Formats: sequence, structure tokens, C-alpha cells
Amino acid sequence: MEVSIGGIIGLYGGMICGILGWWFGRKKARENRGLDELYYHIWKNAKSYSWYVTLGAIYVLFSLIMFGIELSNAMVLGILLLTHLGSWGISGIVLSISMSSTVPLQPSRVKLGILVVVTSIVVFMIISIITNNWMFLLLSIPPNLIGLFTALTPKREDSELTS
Repeated sequence: MEVSIGGIIGLYGGMICGILGWWFGRKKARENRGLDELYYHIWKNAKSYSWYVTLGAIYVLFSLIMFGIELSNAMVLGILLLTHLGSWGISGIVLSISMSSTVPLQPSRVKLGILVVVTSIVVFMIISIITNNWMFLLLSIPPNLIGLFTALTPKREDSELTS
């Protein structure tokens, strides 16, 4: 059995950095009175939405297995963990911006942006799994950024464009 030093450093280093970021963020939010009912409401809903996305990822992975694509346990668990935590963070950010913005976000733009992000991640993840080359996932970054900008920027009014 071969031990991957980089994998161990990444796994536990990422966990330590994540825990420290979470702890310092909560400490700073507590000092600024940011841990209120709205905060808990936003992140409770974000967690709920991330479970729906995770369920979709499980169905995609089961479909890949049914089509005969071999997936290792570590790959499946990594994909599920990334899907769950990523969708939790993204939906939390979208909800935070939506609830604290003075200009409301249009639900149609948010849905379109989320659809672009989910579609690009699923398509490039399937391509990466089929080709056994994870570098294809990097190609999903531009569509994901376009989807996020679409979802998080409010639509300009015609009066703002003419003045």
C-alpha cells in the first residue's frame, strides 16, 4: 500500500484550515452581533438546499454505475463531500446576498445561474470520470463563474441604463 503524503497534507490541512476559518469567522461575527435569527435562518435553509443537491449527485453517480463506469469508493465519497459542502456554501452565499441586498434578486436570474452552475459541474464531472482525467473539472470554472454572476447580480432597470 502506497502512502500519498500530498493527499494526507491536503486532507488534514484542508480540515484544519476549514475549522480555523469557521472558528475565526464565528468569533468575528459574534463580536459584530452577526449571529442573529437571520443568520441561523439562512444557514438552516442553505443546509436544506444542499441535501437536495447531494441527492441529485447520488442519482447521477448511481446512473454512472448502472452504465458500467467503475467508480472507487474514495472517488464517490469525495464527489459527495464536495457536492454537499460546495452547494451548502454557494446556497448560503446566495441566500445571504439575497436577504441583505437593498435591490432584490430576481428569482428567474437566480434559477438560471444555479442551472448553469449545476449543469456545468455535472457535465464536466462526468467527462472527468469517463476519461479518468480530473483536469476537465477545471474547464467548469468559467461557466460556474458566469452562473454565479448571473444569479447574484440584480437586473438593471431601463431607467438606470439611460441616465
